[in-house]
Amino acid sequence: MTWSLNEIEALSRKATRGAGYPWGLAEEAGRAARWTCAAGWPGALALADVLTRNDGAPVATLGPQALGEVWSASGGLLCPIVTGATLCDLAADWAAGRTVTTGPVAWPLLLVPYMVWAADRTGAPLTLHWQGCSITRAEGKTRLDDPGAALDCARTKTVQLSATAARHGTVLTRLYRAAPMPQAVAILDAFAQRTYAPETEASRLTGAGAGLSDND
Repeated sequence: MTWSLNEIEALSRKATRGAGYPWGLAEEAGRAARWTCAAGWPGALALADVLTRNDGAPVATLGPQALGEVWSASGGLLCPIVTGATLCDLAADWAAGRTVTTGPVAWPLLLVPYMVWAADRTGAPLTLHWQGCSITRAEGKTRLDDPGAALDCARTKTVQLSATAARHGTVLTRLYRAAPMPQAVAILDAFAQRTYAPETEASRLTGAGAGLSDND
């Protein structure tokens, strides 16, 4: 079954909120899932796994605890949603030539959209690198150095972000629909269900098709 990118974004946004993230982060996570799925990557699976890992954890423990040259999380594994938002907020720093190396990160492919948005915001070419995979954003194009790179790794020991002069690699082709794995969709839907208020007797009586008869 294929999904429109709008459907993926909406489900991912609600799922992230249902997992306890603030609405602002949830909106960005929805956009990130959409972006990665449009790249042909397992963005829905990545997000589903991240939300499952972090379910119930305080968001403050999931991002970088200090913004020096090396980022790490007090919870041990950096969340790409929180870390990505921080990365994007510091776009001007990366444009000025600052670099950063992270500690362990879950699903680093979810960091790519945030790197893209940071690069586009400033016009500065940026690159992300982990486990032999290098992804560059420059001049409005995203390039992957190795099309066979393991983009589906659930965690990596480190990720590097830096400005770059590179303009090589395969330019990503954007898709307009995606086919997320059914199990990933089921997990996201379960989290999304938490955002809906439980039905009450009052809501049943006052909602559409109310239980009171208007027959004379």
